[in-house]
Amino acid sequence: MDTRLETSLTENSPSTIISSDIIRSVLADPPRKSFAIQAELLFLDGYYIFHRRDKDLPAADIYKCVSPTALRTAFSFEPIDTGWMQPNIVRYGTGSRGTYLVKFIPPATHLLNCDEVGTLKILLPAMLFMGMEKKYWVWAIKGKTFDPKAFAFHTPLPNVYNSGQVCWGVNEPPDARPQGIEPAWNLFIFSLFTNHLSTGKSKSHRSDVRQQLLKLHQLNKRSTYPVSDLMPIGNKKSVDTLVQEILDEQNH
Repeated sequence: MDTRLETSLTENSPSTIISSDIIRSVLADPPRKSFAIQAELLFLDGYYIFHRRDKDLPAADIYKCVSPTALRTAFSFEPIDTGWMQPNIVRYGTGSRGTYLVKFIPPATHLLNCDEVGTLKILLPAMLFMGMEKKYWVWAIKGKTFDPKAFAFHTPLPNVYNSGQVCWGVNEPPDARPQGIEPAWNLFIFSLFTNHLSTGKSKSHRSDVRQQLLKLHQLNKRSTYPVSDLMPIGNKKSVDTLVQEILDEQNH
């Protein structure tokens, strides 16, 4: 067995001397016999165990399962404050890749720059906009209010991959954070919608969703987007399922 003991000290760290007795105890099988080692943290598959000696009974060893949240609290000395969050942020969290957020976009009229098709005034369906690091995803839902169990559909816009991930082109989105989600959304919705990734977003105009948008713009009579024209993602996956799949993938 190849066993290594590594130390990492910064230039400002005081010089540290580890005795040979402690080194032998560290390399030995648990429980450690040296009284200089007061406790240890054991990493298991999906959970952690904290092992320490009882101060009143030196021969007694105490083991306790601890959660990742408890560990983060124990090892973090800085308070966490999101500051004032943008309206309609329906989910916020942190993981191994940093902060992630999900913002609900209610049905609303948008002015879209569709390149050679023209500038179109369109009432779009409700959407969910998720960000993690500099990656963003957008999906449509049929309802008018937020529901994490609602089935997700392809957003009826170009420049979005089949997974819902936004293709930014030359644009540089901000990092996903409470104060950055709105600028990221504005950068997306006010961007130039070319024919890139425009297929498979509309049942009636499968080759280019912008033709569906153009028709709706010309009619200008609908008070809602025709949600029956939306294309489902996969085998009718819910928004909650898609978000969890992204979190699971990014955290492993």
